[in-house]
Amino acid sequence: MVANFTYITISIRDHILNQQMTHTHQATTTGKPFNYSYIWAYVLFWYLTGITQFLIGVTRTGSFEGFKDATITSLLWIIPLLFVPKHAKTMAGVFAVLVWLLALPGFGYFLVYRQELTQSLIFIIFESNKSESTEYFQNYISWGVGLGFVLFTIIPIFLWSKIGEFTLKKRNGYIAIMCILLVLFTDATIKAVKYDATTAYKSLDRHFSVSPPWQLFLGYWHYQKELGEVERNLLDFKKIPPLNHLVEQPKPFPTTIVLVIGESTSRLHMGVYGYHRDTTPKLSSIQSELKVFKHVYASRPNTIESLQQVLTFADQQHPDLYKTKPSLLAMMKQAGYRTYWVTNQQTLTARNTMLTTFAKQADEQIFLNASRRQNAYSYDEKVLAPYQALLDRKDEKKLIVVHLLGTHMKYSYRYPESFDFFHGAQGLPVGLTEKQIDTVNAYDNANRYNDMVVYALIDKLKQKQQHSLLFYFSDHGDDVFDSAPHDFQGRNEGRPTNPMYAVPFIVWHSPNWMNAQLLQAPDILNRQYDNADFIYTFSELIGLQYDGYMPHESIVNAGFVGDSILVGNPYGGSLQQLAETQVFPAHDIQ
Repeated sequence: MVANFTYITISIRDHILNQQMTHTHQATTTGKPFNYSYIWAYVLFWYLTGITQFLIGVTRTGSFEGFKDATITSLLWIIPLLFVPKHAKTMAGVFAVLVWLLALPGFGYFLVYRQELTQSLIFIIFESNKSESTEYFQNYISWGVGLGFVLFTIIPIFLWSKIGEFTLKKRNGYIAIMCILLVLFTDATIKAVKYDATTAYKSLDRHFSVSPPWQLFLGYWHYQKELGEVERNLLDFKKIPPLNHLVEQPKPFPTTIVLVIGESTSRLHMGVYGYHRDTTPKLSSIQSELKVFKHVYASRPNTIESLQQVLTFADQQHPDLYKTKPSLLAMMKQAGYRTYWVTNQQTLTARNTMLTTFAKQADEQIFLNASRRQNAYSYDEKVLAPYQALLDRKDEKKLIVVHLLGTHMKYSYRYPESFDFFHGAQGLPVGLTEKQIDTVNAYDNANRYNDMVVYALIDKLKQKQQHSLLFYFSDHGDDVFDSAPHDFQGRNEGRPTNPMYAVPFIVWHSPNWMNAQLLQAPDILNRQYDNADFIYTFSELIGLQYDGYMPHESIVNAGFVGDSILVGNPYGGSLQQLAETQVFPAHDIQ
């Protein structure tokens, strides 16, 4: 949005300079000083709408994108002042009080919790942690927060006191209004003409939703909208009948099963898989305790679509089975497990409603990421404390799902400065630009930080000395200039490459795990496997049997049949064999 306004901004600057020259000339001939009231008015609203976003950027709670948006959208409040210049100060005071009141919740919440107020946060407060509101108000009246509110109030009063009667001529006021409207709405207008009204609306929504009062209004509206979608999905899931004749092998109590889901992590950048950089020093140090499967692939290169298959009985040939057969969470609840979901993923966005639906199927959810954008600092180590608390629960049988933000782009947001480890281009593809080299280094740093988090999850489980099992895999990978001609970063389902789908798949178990013998055959680690069939491997290792169970789809089963890796959109009739993978005869008997 900012980039599109460069020309317009220059025009506004020139217009203001011309006004300054005119008023300077008037000052020399009439003796009246130049009136800066309209500038003070802008600074007033810029402060009220942008200070929280500025603090979010400074404290690395998030990026400065919200502050940039607030800097532009605060221009909107100047328009009514330009229409009635003689009453500008009075109107500015009325509007400022309104914005101040509606900015207090977001500012206060940031002071207490160092988080941004978003629709995801509204969801977290209302849906998953009813006591948080009480805790908020208890902290709200602390001395530090009180001082913050005093400063938040005094500074706008000072800025308002500097505003006087606007001295712009009516014609110049209309020109200024037109310039502001162009700055605010040119980008959306271009999108409406080039694409459609929905795209234009999304653009405006994204830029206005960061600053008050739109932050509260739009946030609550989005919360209601996305919550409705989640509730509809949950209602549909509840209509799905349970598995027939579900039985479980006897096992000692307590039993703890942990499912760690990574994000955007390609095994091709992991030292434990042979990557030339030491991106997994922690996991490599306990490699003898791990089962590291070497040829596991995601079926789709996006989180929702991938997990929609991994966590259900759906696959590339039957993508809609998640609508008619139970999910992994429902299966475990049917088997008598207490289920928990801990996530550092964004909670309630238009994109993540299905993911939130899966989380809401668990008995208890802990949502840790209320960021508005993916480009925000929300380090995965924040899952460790609630994870430890769940391990300490006195459940006979429990499943803990931990969903990490992993190595999701933008990679530099995924690790603290202390993990800025890799620099330079040694060992990287020849011909990368300096920017591309920095991107690869950031991705490898994110992998090294992810290694620390996954190791900590394993170690905390190990310290409990319980009958326990842990799975770790990523939803999909990223191609980070890995594939020739080394000019692409990210994922593209229409142009699939191996790094987009090559995911880590690692299993750890306690020494007394009941089905540990299934993991002892050395050949299983080299089997080619489509992780869309994960539910069968999961079922066998924890000892579940039911109607419809297919042992040949379990990577640890003696009768396993190798999977051809079919990628592409299963709804578009564009499935194809992933390059560099082995082709097996079709064996679909679902």
